[in-house]
Amino acid sequence: MYKRPTVTVVTEATYPVALGGVTTWVQRLIKYSPDVVFNVLCMTGPERTEPVVEIPANVRDVVIQEIVPKGNKLRRWLDRITPTHRLRWSTAAKTLRATFERMVEGEPLSEPMLKELWKVSKSPTSVLASSTMYELARYVHYLASQYEDKCENNPFSDVFWVAVNIASFVLGAAAGARRLPNCDVAHAQNSGVCGFLCSVAKAVRNVPFIITEHGILLRELDTRLEGYGRTTRELFKECFRSMMLTSYEQCEEIIEISDYHAELALEQGAPEDKIKVVYSGIETWKYSPGDLERKYNEPEVLEVGTITRIERVKGIDVLIEIAARTVEHIGNVVFHVVGPVEDEAYYEECRKLVKEYGLEDIVRFHGPCTPDEVVKWLRRFHIFLLPSRSEGLPMALLEAMSCGCPVVASEVGAVPYIVDRNFGRTFRSEDADEAARHLVRLLYDPELMFEMAHHATKRAKQYDVMRMCHDYFREYCKYARGD
Repeated sequence: MYKRPTVTVVTEATYPVALGGVTTWVQRLIKYSPDVVFNVLCMTGPERTEPVVEIPANVRDVVIQEIVPKGNKLRRWLDRITPTHRLRWSTAAKTLRATFERMVEGEPLSEPMLKELWKVSKSPTSVLASSTMYELARYVHYLASQYEDKCENNPFSDVFWVAVNIASFVLGAAAGARRLPNCDVAHAQNSGVCGFLCSVAKAVRNVPFIITEHGILLRELDTRLEGYGRTTRELFKECFRSMMLTSYEQCEEIIEISDYHAELALEQGAPEDKIKVVYSGIETWKYSPGDLERKYNEPEVLEVGTITRIERVKGIDVLIEIAARTVEHIGNVVFHVVGPVEDEAYYEECRKLVKEYGLEDIVRFHGPCTPDEVVKWLRRFHIFLLPSRSEGLPMALLEAMSCGCPVVASEVGAVPYIVDRNFGRTFRSEDADEAARHLVRLLYDPELMFEMAHHATKRAKQYDVMRMCHDYFREYCKYARGD
């Protein structure tokens, strides 16, 4: 008799408590996989504990777990900690000390170490208030002295609290394995916290798991750790490296969302024989083109647009520079920026730049929009412009292609693997001159844009979400059966 596989999707501060690319991806995976019973375990902070999306009917259980305790509880823990504990080591304590030391060295953990973390995660206070923290801090203090600038001072007390924060974070991730709902397969949405949690669960509960990497973990940490001192940054990066390498060793398969991500995973230490590429998918039937012939038949106003969050990494200032160069050659063009403001200071910089160039009537900001409005905007654009400084696999690009938009995009992330000259042009990141040259040539030729629009729609069908879900269903069934 056929048995539907039960899968627990493990996320970190994304689905279902925050909107964004990973949440959209997970929602599509669940919604269009009706033959799978899903659970969700979300590790998050205290500021996000309620779902912000509608949970599909095939989700059996949703667990939202804080990765670190709330403020009051954390303070009660820390009140019991002093850097002067000097207790005798038991065998278990030595194993735990070795575990933490390997993590701050960036090394993968063995199965006995994972089991020890499971054991002590039931009562983190006993660890944080023990000599383990003192000895770990001494070791961390030594490591810090190896890479810290000599002119900087690292008092032992400061290093001690860094060690405590790292340990509480690791124990919080390990404790999440205790909340993992029963399932045939776990599906981690990153190789850091999510993959590490699944590694602990596999060591103790023998739950097989796969990983989907939506981003490049070690690269993203540079952004996440901005504002911290060098000691803290380096130690947390090594801790995450340890989580990642542990996840790579323990998982059944590492699924990358593009060939670009697969290449970077290899550079980060992922075993080649575990890597598989499954491109992310979109609802191509929803993002369908409108009347392309009418749109490109001698348009009075040429419309170039992007749909994105307004923050520096998305390159809105680059778009403005491109617009300034384009209007020198084409007078009947406007540039639309559709999406929420994530960085107010950066948004003001962009508005100031628009004013400096005298582009108030040319570059228009429209704010956030609904999913249905996204389709309307994409059908309206004659060209979709992606000026980002960094991307993984930009879903907005795929959606624009599906709606019949030729694209001009920066050569970042997976873009060069997707865009070809049949329907798009690429330019070096931040090279506004090159981008403007591409735009001018295309905007002068509506017939060429019309042909490219058809090619874009055809190419987008390769990224249909149903194809993606079918591929994942086969993976779930394979590991649920224990093949």
